Amino acid sequence: MRLTKTLTAVTAAVALTALTGCGGEADGGPLAAFGLPKADDMAALEKLLNKNGPTCRELEPRTASDLEERLKDLSAFAVKETATCKAGRDEYTSLMLLSDMKKFQEANKKALEADPDFDTGYFVGQNFAVAAGNDDAARQMKAAGLALMACDPKFKAKIPSGYKISEELVKGCFVTDYLPS
Repeated sequence: MRLTKTLTAVTAAVALTALTGCGGEADGGPLAAFGLPKADDMAALEKLLNKNGPTCRELEPRTASDLEERLKDLSAFAVKETATCKAGRDEYTSLMLLSDMKKFQEANKKALEADPDFDTGYFVGQNFAVAAGNDDAARQMKAAGLALMACDPKFKAKIPSGYKISEELVKGCFVTDYLPS
């Protein structure tokens, strides 16, 4: 399963997405109603991730070209700032602050439609998204109050009953409190 692969094999692509008010999240929109945290800058995001243990160490600005290989056009994904931090010995978390969460989800959905192997799995808050560098980091992201975002209908169909799912920003993309073991 592509999402499981993300949680176990992604070692350099953790995306944190910062939203600046699109879709009403700043005013209590669907992601706020889901109970997701908010971070307005990289420092706040780093503190949020480290709330339950050292998930994000050695935070450094990251050049756009590092993420362009994965996302091709950062502006199409609404990326306005990037950084990276260590999640493990040789595993890194990539952080992205975004200008528009809806645009970020739409771009992920479009990329998945163009390439069925494109990984749309990120941990998200109201205004950020994270793709964990390892399983331990993924569990800590969930403990920090983040939800898992994906645009893969096959993954959505495998979520057991009792877990929350929100598909309110972009039809076909959703956030859930479910994390595969």
